[in-house]
Amino acid sequence: MTRLLNISRGELLAHPERALTDSQAAAALEILRRRVSGEPLQYILNEAHFWGLTLQVGEGVLVPRPETELLVELALELLPSPGAYSPIFLDWGTGSGCIAIAMLLERPDARAFMAEKNPRSLQWAWKNVERYGLHERALLWHSRRAEDIPAKGALDLVVGNPPYIPTKDIASLMREVRDHEPHLALDGGKDGMDFYRMLFQHACAWLKPDGALVLEIGGADQAAELRTMAPSRLNLAKEVADYAGIPRCMAWRYR
Repeated sequence: MTRLLNISRGELLAHPERALTDSQAAAALEILRRRVSGEPLQYILNEAHFWGLTLQVGEGVLVPRPETELLVELALELLPSPGAYSPIFLDWGTGSGCIAIAMLLERPDARAFMAEKNPRSLQWAWKNVERYGLHERALLWHSRRAEDIPAKGALDLVVGNPPYIPTKDIASLMREVRDHEPHLALDGGKDGMDFYRMLFQHACAWLKPDGALVLEIGGADQAAELRTMAPSRLNLAKEVADYAGIPRCMAWRYR
């Protein structure tokens, strides 16, 4: 309602008797209709909040989740400290660009590849890169396959929130997610692990020695499987649980 009336929340609370115009009432009813249909509020407002930032989002892109801020914290921790050169990282499956943008704003010396398969998501990422004036340090890359990414042995860090939901579980998701958010960003294959296998394979080619692979994960079962699945050249460096105690992020060093 504050957006509709172009007033602050405090002003709305101070004047509850304010009447809506006919056009405002019609707009409010349209917002209500969309929300009742299950459309995410972030799509309706065309914005989501992440890492203290306001990002543009809409149909075709995954809505940034608060849990993914833990991934940003871990990636920043493992990115080389400011020094003689500018570290370069890859945000694989960038979506709205939330991870890369948060990292670039925290590290003005860093540069990023932002790779994404879904062209609709890439459009939202571009809008957010432009909003925060990061186009000189961020290269958006429409990557259909991992082999498309031109970063052989050049990266200090690879970070990503890959699709990790098993295909059979997609139908049981909340309808806001199941019916509106892109399945490309959700469906991790039969066991939910397809993209972890791919990233393990290619990260070793992308990373410099001692570079880090930092990934969001879907819980304890996936964490247990990833501990045994990782190739010998990737040494487990750290695991992070969310505020509910659920394993949420894992990081490996490339040796």
